[in-house]
Amino acid sequence: MTRILAVRPAAFGWSLRIDAQDGFQVFTTGAQAEAAARRLAHRLADAGEPAEVLIYLRDGSLAGRLRATPRAPAVAA
Repeated sequence: MTRILAVRPAAFGWSLRIDAQDGFQVFTTGAQAEAAARRLAHRLADAGEPAEVLIYLRDGSLAGRLRATPRAPAVAA
């Protein structure tokens, strides 16, 4: 199942929420929140879990999307 990481504007900065759970992280800037989301998505993919980062603008529209997919295991020759 793909993990969804959403970066959205918050009352005091920007939030990063994972899979629409109750808990979230708050960052001062959107760039900080996006960087944290990208790092986490790549760590999840490295652990074998696909992840998708959704970045929203202040008006609520979707600004960007990043998919991080697990890599196939290397085949020994």
